Amino acid sequence: MNLEDVRAFVAVVDTGSVGKAALCLNLTQPAVSRRVQRLEETLGVTLLDRDSKPARATRAGETAYRRCVAVLRAAEALTRDSRSTVAAGPLRVGLTLALSEAVLAPAIEAVRTLCPSVSLRLATDRSAILRRQVADGQLDAAVVAEKPERPLDPAHATPLGTERVLVVVPVDSPLPDRISVAGLAGQHWVINPDGCGFRAQLDRALADRGAPVEVVAETWGAGLQLALIARGIGVGLIPERLLVGSPWRDKVRVVTVDDFAPALTAWMVTAGPLGPFDAAIEAIAATVRAFLEEEAAPERPPSAGATIAAHG
Repeated sequence: MNLEDVRAFVAVVDTGSVGKAALCLNLTQPAVSRRVQRLEETLGVTLLDRDSKPARATRAGETAYRRCVAVLRAAEALTRDSRSTVAAGPLRVGLTLALSEAVLAPAIEAVRTLCPSVSLRLATDRSAILRRQVADGQLDAAVVAEKPERPLDPAHATPLGTERVLVVVPVDSPLPDRISVAGLAGQHWVINPDGCGFRAQLDRALADRGAPVEVVAETWGAGLQLALIARGIGVGLIPERLLVGSPWRDKVRVVTVDDFAPALTAWMVTAGPLGPFDAAIEAIAATVRAFLEEEAAPERPPSAGATIAAHG
């Protein structure tokens, strides 16, 4: 297999046309077409739907595209590592949406301070998508969140800490300060969309008691969620440290739920050693650890008389 054939195919898929790919690669259109055809002959499959405009990968081509991207990334890493021990980007890292609001900006600042030569590209998404992108070579590493009872492979993942959330209600909510999870049935929720690990745990807890999660608003971001909760729109699940620093903290309170303690473990996932990028990856990991350690024993938020307890 010729690496330049792989590069031509990836360029066609990325740009949507042979002509644009030729411009990117500084080749003629016939040369790009020949390289893609040669790769198809090598693999024994049709990679492009040539009747579509713009050019699109076939089903087999979509699978091959992900693998080809991984091959090119590996080749770039090998070249980079063999020439220099100095990190020089781009470094592509994913960050789970569950932590992005608190960690995104500090992580970027940490890499810029400690590893100024690294060109960091930090993107957010759901953990399942990020793990797949690391496996496919689209990301070099990712911070993901998984249930504590589902540890990841330690050969490719390092635990960073555990995040817990509190049940937060409007300050004038009729809910008592301490309840069981059954007492949450019938509440209207301001909550993360499907794909959030905390929401999945709430879904399971209420389903076990024959009740659905009645959603009034789906949105990512604890800040927006707290604003809606403070206005009496519904109740939510909020990381305790984000509640402490929120401008809405005096308009909400925490309800202790004795039999519901949602938690997620954060992991740094990589496809393998990253050589000169290791320092940048550690800077991001340290940022996440610091946030989770601070969250483990924070200042208690004001609560208008509520009994507040961290879920352990």
